[in-house]
Amino acid sequence: MVRFLIVPALMLGLTGAANASCKDEVDQAFSKLRSGKGFRLETKIVNEQQGSLSMTVDYILPDRMHQRVSLGNSPAKMETIAIGDKVWSNQGQGWTEVPANFAEVISKQLKETVAQPSKSTLEYECLGETTFEGKPYLAYKAKLPAVVEEKAKGDNQSAAGPDNIQTLYIDKGTGLPARNVVVKGDDAEKRLFDGTFSQPADLNVQAPG
Repeated sequence: MVRFLIVPALMLGLTGAANASCKDEVDQAFSKLRSGKGFRLETKIVNEQQGSLSMTVDYILPDRMHQRVSLGNSPAKMETIAIGDKVWSNQGQGWTEVPANFAEVISKQLKETVAQPSKSTLEYECLGETTFEGKPYLAYKAKLPAVVEEKAKGDNQSAAGPDNIQTLYIDKGTGLPARNVVVKGDDAEKRLFDGTFSQPADLNVQAPG
């Protein structure tokens, strides 16, 4: 089974319409990120029902991507490479080229979520200079839509959980996004998404050979 490109909008900051006082600063940071050669995004995603996954994605803009995903503590990796309109997948049995119709979907998603500015309508709150894990950043906070949680079996009613809180941290020196963290409600210990941006000098995405 092909594992499709995983680029939820929150990875890249959800940089759509925001408070007027914050919009320019947030948009500028992601515009600067997209104007470079490329970047790496390392993330850990936690789902309380399905467990966790770790993912590293290298992007060479505008249309190259190498994604590596591992589930839980498993050393096994599932990989996807996209270059232009071609996509390859390795689910542990070697590389195979993805059929053209699926490759088109992945390539389109890569272009819309990474190479082009996001069309999200989240509103950000400016937090100003903030220290996070011992380092100073410029921080921005947004509420993500509440997740509908299923009630106990036999109960037909569902309830919306607390709003998840996204905090985007911008490096003061470079002006680039550095961290993107989403927590459940106001519980800073319950990280649902933790992403780290970097720009390795040796970033390279090639077709599998």
